[in-house]
Amino acid sequence: MILRCPNCSARYRIDPAKAQSTAVRIKCPKCKTSFTSKLSAEAGPGEDRIPAIETSAEVSGRKVLVVEDARFFRELVLDVLKPLELELMTADDGNEGLAVILREKPALVILDLNLPGRNGYTLIKDIRSRPELADTRILAISAVYRTQEDHLTAEKAGADDFISKSFKPEFLQQRVRTLLLTGK
Repeated sequence: MILRCPNCSARYRIDPAKAQSTAVRIKCPKCKTSFTSKLSAEAGPGEDRIPAIETSAEVSGRKVLVVEDARFFRELVLDVLKPLELELMTADDGNEGLAVILREKPALVILDLNLPGRNGYTLIKDIRSRPELADTRILAISAVYRTQEDHLTAEKAGADDFISKSFKPEFLQQRVRTLLLTGK
């Protein structure tokens, strides 16, 4: 069985036959996040098990801003996050995004790196330069910038996490939960 860390997505192979209970507690060697996963008989070889470590009730009502210039993709992200019962807001460029952030002080900002007006890297730096926004989590997202170097550049600018736009809905939901609950 393969388990995947809910924080950094590192994958680990375990043998459920060697487990002494129906659940295992794992500390990811890569990012040091601890998580629990239930072992089940129906998990086949090589199947990914993404532990459900949080419920939507634990993040319900938290403010999340989606800053994305592509209307279709912005609406897609809203649809994916709707089950989490968050207070969702949108902005369609970096300048509008900063105005909404300063006014609403969201717990999480999901932003495209390739934005008109003020690009995503600049917006991240603007957020991080303001002490009143120190607790704001930032998830950078991009279809254009997808390499490991781009990921590191976003983190150096101050993003808490980075994902490509070609994600599975459950993956985005898990990343949002993790950022809202742990700040990592």
